[in-house]
Amino acid sequence: MPQPFPDTPYLKGYYQPFGAEMQAEDLVVEGTIPEGLAGTFYRNGPDPQFPPHADDRYHVFDGDGMIYAIRLANGKASMRNRYVRTRKFELERAAGRRLFGVFGNPRFNDPSVSPMDYNTANTHIWPHGDALYALMEGCPPTALDPDTLETLGYETFANTVTGPFTAHPKTDPANGALHAFGCGAKGPGSTAVRYNIIDAAGKPTHTAWLDQPYASMMHDFALTDSHVIFPCLPVVISMERAMQGKQAPAWESNRASHFGIMAKGGDASDLRWIETDPTFMFHIANSFDDGGDVVVDVAGSKRAPLMPDVDGNLPDHQDTRFTVKRWRIGANGAFREEQIDGLDIQFPRIDDRLQGKRYSRVFANGTARPTAGRLDGFDSVAAINVDSGTRDAFSFGDGAYCGEPVFVPGGPGEAEGWLLTLVWNSASNESFLAITDARNIAAGPVAKVHMPARVPGGFHCHWRNAA
Repeated sequence: MPQPFPDTPYLKGYYQPFGAEMQAEDLVVEGTIPEGLAGTFYRNGPDPQFPPHADDRYHVFDGDGMIYAIRLANGKASMRNRYVRTRKFELERAAGRRLFGVFGNPRFNDPSVSPMDYNTANTHIWPHGDALYALMEGCPPTALDPDTLETLGYETFANTVTGPFTAHPKTDPANGALHAFGCGAKGPGSTAVRYNIIDAAGKPTHTAWLDQPYASMMHDFALTDSHVIFPCLPVVISMERAMQGKQAPAWESNRASHFGIMAKGGDASDLRWIETDPTFMFHIANSFDDGGDVVVDVAGSKRAPLMPDVDGNLPDHQDTRFTVKRWRIGANGAFREEQIDGLDIQFPRIDDRLQGKRYSRVFANGTARPTAGRLDGFDSVAAINVDSGTRDAFSFGDGAYCGEPVFVPGGPGEAEGWLLTLVWNSASNESFLAITDARNIAAGPVAKVHMPARVPGGFHCHWRNAA
């Protein structure tokens, strides 16, 4: 019999598990869905089936992957949501209880399961070619049917990806190729990083191996027209900590930050590492070449939120506020950081047609009222001009929780199109997909697509055109 979930902030309110799968046609639309906006908005996030072991502290990054698909066509909308049927999910459903430790911590794994089966598939959702992948960086992509969301199983790209695969691949707009990496690619806590390129048709074309200076939890990387950049930042994975019952990834303040730079499509023979003071980001907005320099724009902070130090202490919120920052890495190895905007943000996105190129706008969910642990959510969406520093924003009001915004092109110019954001109104306990003109965000949504039930907090989103 399923047991109640523990009393923790990340299993209540915005994050309270939903646990149900739905399908709804002809959703209520407030306003007008823009003409020509046709495709599917996908959202991935954690929705745990069962509570963790009594002595195993839950983390917001844990939880079984639940995919929401909101389809727009001819001014109408429909939706469905489905769990990703990973091996972990199916084993636990059959047992009727949690079998794996949080983050797959082997100390709390049931003897009946293998650590290799720990896959939540809960972090990102990525269309590539005719395929759709649920991503969690600890294992290969999980393929889904883009229409039904049926789980099809692991995709290894002809056995070139047999272990970890980033939740943040990059699609090269020049040729549609997918660039990706795997961190800890030779086992949890290893320094090995695997770099893959998969062409637009899903065929692997390049694999290279490198080692980072220490076993950082490398979550994202940068891709420009000419370079790939691998950030090794001081959230370090330690299996020794895990076996002591502590959290495997922790902030190690004595570590420097390192940036590995090599040619796009290159290998370890031309890799160079740049070292600088400790700094942090989970997510990169965009990156581009600027003469001999490489520019990387990030949601950056002084140190990592939600990650304890080696003694188990969580950081002060002021040190973990993410704001839009520019990291400039010079050809001479110099590193310089500047803040572009001071809004507390979470998930930065861009017009993906400009991936790796000079651009002007970062889209993000943010808040003017940041709180520790981000428990009060992000009530606003914003477009931040990285050249002028100006900000175009709209707040959904007190008690609103906005997810990651996704840009959908509606014309040839940068940001000429629509920004889609899933919002929860805590006062009315309802969720809706907000559709906003990306060049006039302050005007508010032109349409709200109302969900049939509350959608709990999640992580990353993507758009797939109907064509």
